[in-house]
Amino acid sequence: MNKLIKAIVLYIFMTFCFTNNYIIAQEQTQTYQSVMTSGDNEFANKNFIKAKTCYQEALRLKPDDTNARKKLDKTLQAIREESRKEEKFFEYIDKADEYYKNGELGNALVEYNNALNIKSDDEYAQNQKATISKVLQDEKEKLDTFDAKIALGDKLLKEEKLAEAVMQYESALKLYPSNNAAKAKLKEAKDKNDAYILKVSEYERFKALGHEYELRKKYSDAIGYYQQALDIFPEDTEITAIISTLQSKKNIADSYETKIREADALYEDQSYNEAKLAYQAALAVIPDDSYSQGMIARIDEIVNSADYLNIQKAKAKLDNDFAALISKGANAEGFGNFELAISYYDHALELKPGNHEAVSKKEEAQRSLLRQQQLAKEQERLAAIEAEKQRKATIQNMIDIGNQQLADKKYAESEQTFNELLTFDPNNATALAQLKVIEGFYEEIQLQKAENYRIAMNAGSQAMTAENFQEAVKQFNIALANKPGDETASQQLAAAQQLEDLRLSALQNEYNSFIAKADAQFQGKNYDKAIDFYTKAINLNTGNPYPSDKVKEINEILIANKLANLVSEPTSITSNQAQRFTFEPIDVTTRRNNYLLIKARNLGTERHTMYVSFGSANGKNGGFTVSVPENQDINDFIIRIGSQYKWFSEDNTWIEISPENGDIEVISMEISKSN
Repeated sequence: MNKLIKAIVLYIFMTFCFTNNYIIAQEQTQTYQSVMTSGDNEFANKNFIKAKTCYQEALRLKPDDTNARKKLDKTLQAIREESRKEEKFFEYIDKADEYYKNGELGNALVEYNNALNIKSDDEYAQNQKATISKVLQDEKEKLDTFDAKIALGDKLLKEEKLAEAVMQYESALKLYPSNNAAKAKLKEAKDKNDAYILKVSEYERFKALGHEYELRKKYSDAIGYYQQALDIFPEDTEITAIISTLQSKKNIADSYETKIREADALYEDQSYNEAKLAYQAALAVIPDDSYSQGMIARIDEIVNSADYLNIQKAKAKLDNDFAALISKGANAEGFGNFELAISYYDHALELKPGNHEAVSKKEEAQRSLLRQQQLAKEQERLAAIEAEKQRKATIQNMIDIGNQQLADKKYAESEQTFNELLTFDPNNATALAQLKVIEGFYEEIQLQKAENYRIAMNAGSQAMTAENFQEAVKQFNIALANKPGDETASQQLAAAQQLEDLRLSALQNEYNSFIAKADAQFQGKNYDKAIDFYTKAINLNTGNPYPSDKVKEINEILIANKLANLVSEPTSITSNQAQRFTFEPIDVTTRRNNYLLIKARNLGTERHTMYVSFGSANGKNGGFTVSVPENQDINDFIIRIGSQYKWFSEDNTWIEISPENGDIEVISMEISKSN
């Protein structure tokens, strides 16, 4: 029974516990769902703080709930993001306010827009944006108005509507009083307007003066003033027409005045016939001119008088005598005798005092005489300066030579030099002093002369052995200079001179032979062989320029007859390599007389061979071998290429250069022909 009761009690207790736990669990589940729903709603409405509280409460009810944990983390992240946006928002607002405060409205508007991108419904930012936009719009309209006035002012200024331009610039400055560009334009317009007003004033003044002088018939002055008015306003056609009319009147007046002056001068000179013609010419310009008519009547009266013939005879003699004196003066000037010329002109002026021609010629002769005298004095002065300069240079040169000879212990030569200096400059202190010095070396001088004699005799003997007779003559002369009258030196000198004369005679014969052969080849237009013989003549060193001149003449002939140029710029060719140069076939009628001119330089230091070949597309047709000297000069190589049969029988189109065992540089290469 007790076991049954215990079992019943235990059952009731367990039932109670189970029921109670179930009720509690049921209540907890309902509360968790409620706070999660609230959290989701708050999160959706972006009330992140309230959403966080709900999710935290849900975790308190279900600490291990992963869904609540994830939503809480997401909410916390949103709160942090919202905080960052809030911070950025106020950063934009602060910058915008600062720009606004400093009047930088464009920058402020950018920053307020940045803030509204974060909080689009922020009332403060919206109000500020609206305010700035209105100010900027007003400013834009004001600026557009300003720009329009400036643009119109510029247009009017360009059209030279200056007063209207001033009004536009002044109106623009009322909008922006401190605008420097507008101030500058206004000043420019005002300056130009003031200048224009001044131009108009000057124009009117010159025009009035022109009209005044026109009325007074002073046409030159009138034209001058009208022209000054026209210079101010060149487009004034009225002034142009007035000037044209006045110029016609002036031409008539000038022509009349010129003819009257000419006629009056002839009348004064008693050239009545010529004067009458001049007065008639004046009447042709102004037909009713009473002055010309009166002078013609007076001339007719004079020429009809009995004394006129006597006057004419005397005048003719005077004119002839005057002309003769003028001619003699001119001849004297031609021979540079200006004093005689002046005397002739003085005599002419005695016949015709004040005659313009005689006065002019005398003055010119006087100027020429003065120049001649001044030139002679200057030449004398320069000659004296040059002579003194040469004298001093000669003295100094002799002193330098004497001093050097003394330093070299050539006492005899130094003594001779200073004695020669004393004959040129007897009181030369340096020469006198150096001769005293040389006296102290007399014994040494004698020894030196003996040594000089010995050396010269040995050198002369060696030169004789070497058959260098020219050097032997020189050395034996030196020996005789140091030991005058020496019999041995005299005998040796005579023998050496005889042998040198024989050598020179043989050399001249060899030279003449080469020249004769070269001239024959030149006449036959075999220029390459002619150059060989002329070169051999040159190498004999006779000093005769003839062979060098002939070589130069041949080069000039070949250059003048150039048919083709194969090298346009210097070309280097490496040893044992070939360089080909092409050309159009040469006219067959000239090929037999063709020469190849090559200017080339050895790039090494050794003599070597250069092969020159020619041919066409069918292959090689011929060639030559040329020796390149070891010097680095630009050498001329002239090859008579027309001597080879296949040159004139074939249409050759290329020439090839190939150096062997040495590099060369081809400066130029031409195909030419003889005359």
